[in-house]
Amino acid sequence: MFNWYNSIGLIGLVSWLLFSNAATLATSLEKEGKADISPIAKTSLANLPDGAYQLCTEPLPQDWRDGASVCLNYVKKGTTIDGYYGYPHSGDFVCLRGKVSKDWLYGEGMLISWGESTRLEIPQKEFTWDKEGRLSLSQGDLAHSDGIGEDRVDWIIFKQASLNAQGLYLYPNPRMKSPTQLCDWSFN
Repeated sequence: MFNWYNSIGLIGLVSWLLFSNAATLATSLEKEGKADISPIAKTSLANLPDGAYQLCTEPLPQDWRDGASVCLNYVKKGTTIDGYYGYPHSGDFVCLRGKVSKDWLYGEGMLISWGESTRLEIPQKEFTWDKEGRLSLSQGDLAHSDGIGEDRVDWIIFKQASLNAQGLYLYPNPRMKSPTQLCDWSFN
């Protein structure tokens, strides 16, 4: 015969075991440095050692996603950065390269546009690219076009780009595609 009291007690015990094991795992990962998702504000962009990094406006997601909200994925060598800033799992990104100063990147940006969308005027005046208000671009020029109609691809270079990386979350390892896979600056 089915006993409700024993079933409820068993469900409670299983829930407690699952919760305590998850908390223990998170604590041990933090101690090993594998779950460090603290904001970059503790270490400025300029002070990070040479290497590959991913920073995002939200902490590391605990699911299948490569990043949360908008992310900067880059390789740093000295004071030089080569990478891109954009929304994971979308075609919305801007390639960036330039120099770092504290938590700012100053340099140039490259937007890759597919289809006929760039038949509009390319902005010369400064504008904010993202809804978070971190990336500003200006002085755009069409660097290269390939194809026609819906198959057209345009590479637009912005001679002025500035990105505020203050307060972004530093992920333990880059999870998004490498900048070399997305950003071909050979047209510049």
